[in-house]
Amino acid sequence: MTGEARSAETVVEYAINAIREQIRDGRLAEGQRLVVAEVTRRLGVSNGPVREAIRRLTGEGLVEITPHRGAAVREFSNRDVREIFEVREVLEGLAARLAAERIGQGDRDRLRALHEESKAVLAGGKGYIDHNQSFHEMIYALAGNERVREQARQLTLPIYRRRLHHLMDPGYARASAAEHALIVEAILEGDGAAAERAMRNHIRNSGVAMLEAVARNEGKPQAR
Repeated sequence: MTGEARSAETVVEYAINAIREQIRDGRLAEGQRLVVAEVTRRLGVSNGPVREAIRRLTGEGLVEITPHRGAAVREFSNRDVREIFEVREVLEGLAARLAAERIGQGDRDRLRALHEESKAVLAGGKGYIDHNQSFHEMIYALAGNERVREQARQLTLPIYRRRLHHLMDPGYARASAAEHALIVEAILEGDGAAAERAMRNHIRNSGVAMLEAVARNEGKPQAR
């Protein structure tokens, strides 16, 4: 590949990552149109890379193209969320099992340190969503399987885009952190089966909590 080709690919990757991040944090809302001219102006790149980024994100299921409307951020139904959590349960259970089987001493220290941070986050009353994402990202990394990591990341983006975490019961963060503790304990003990069970239970409970939040707030306008 020539230097020019590598440079073009780098711009495309930049556009993909930027649009993904804006979807994840809600700057691009569900159903919002992705007008190429507006995206290129916002990202400071040319039209070509943006069109390619939109094409690839469509392949990932984060963007959809409809006749007479063009590209837009995909809207996810309750059924979509339920199905995503069903797949996440299996995939992240596998990641936890692999992490327990492959973790080294340096990684043990990093995992302990990250888990200790959760106490300060909970005491502060905010920031748990970001901490939760960091926790799962570490599990993906410890699993040592890039395919698992890629698929898990792709599945978490639609969940964060719904921006429903702020609607969940205040006790959700505490319950989630307690479940993290069980996952950490199993991984540190090298017990793959226990780590997988704990992670699957955690993902299943998270899915239930999110769908309950949807039901409680059905019809209410969501903050943007």
